[in-house]
Amino acid sequence: MTRQEITKNRPLDFSGWIRTNLPDSSSGYLVSDLDFILYNYKTKKIALCEIKTRNKEIKTWQSMMFRFIHNCIKKGKPEDWCYLGFFLIRFENTFFSDGKVYLNNKLSSEEEIKLSLGF
Repeated sequence: MTRQEITKNRPLDFSGWIRTNLPDSSSGYLVSDLDFILYNYKTKKIALCEIKTRNKEIKTWQSMMFRFIHNCIKKGKPEDWCYLGFFLIRFENTFFSDGKVYLNNKLSSEEEIKLSLGF
């Protein structure tokens, strides 16, 4: 069973959404903080995900760092693994319920994001 969020020092909306809408950890799907590293050891799939709230843009230095990490994983992953890429989720405010949401700078919906991340 997926472990519950234990910290109260940051916004927990998206963290809770991931635990509710994406595969359970018993399926091999694990999540860590990048903001998020999505990892399924059974299906051998991995993706990176950064979250921005209040419609903030990703900083240039952060984009460069994430691009570097993305390229390293893409080029250096074992052949039997599938790297699904880097996802940037940008909330107009703080979550799906209080404004628009963008997936990789494209206006999106909660369901589209669930399908993209729920590998």
